[in-house]
Amino acid sequence: MAAKVQRIFLLEVQEPGDYLLQVSGVVVLYSNQRFDVYSSSANHNRFRAAVHKFPFSELAQGVLWKGAEYRLTETDVQTDLEGTDNAGTVSTLLGQLYAENPRQLFFLKKYLSVV
Repeated sequence: MAAKVQRIFLLEVQEPGDYLLQVSGVVVLYSNQRFDVYSSSANHNRFRAAVHKFPFSELAQGVLWKGAEYRLTETDVQTDLEGTDNAGTVSTLLGQLYAENPRQLFFLKKYLSVV
């Protein structure tokens, strides 16, 4: 049985020399404690490494790593959708997020167009 989506976070990043945290990714946490990072292609590996390096409790408070600050903010997207088709559920949840704020979450459009 596929792991269910447990929580969805917005990954906010403050680049060196910047003064604002900007939403730069979406992190989907599954019930088996694995996660997926959805972001722009150029930043995906760096964001995934940052999320992998620190516990979620520390990321919720904000961490400084390699000159940038990373923070996870939990979304209010309903994750208890019925069904066990994980790919369909994730794409539905990402679609909901994108519909709420397409300007900030522009990078999700490529993931939604593939599914």
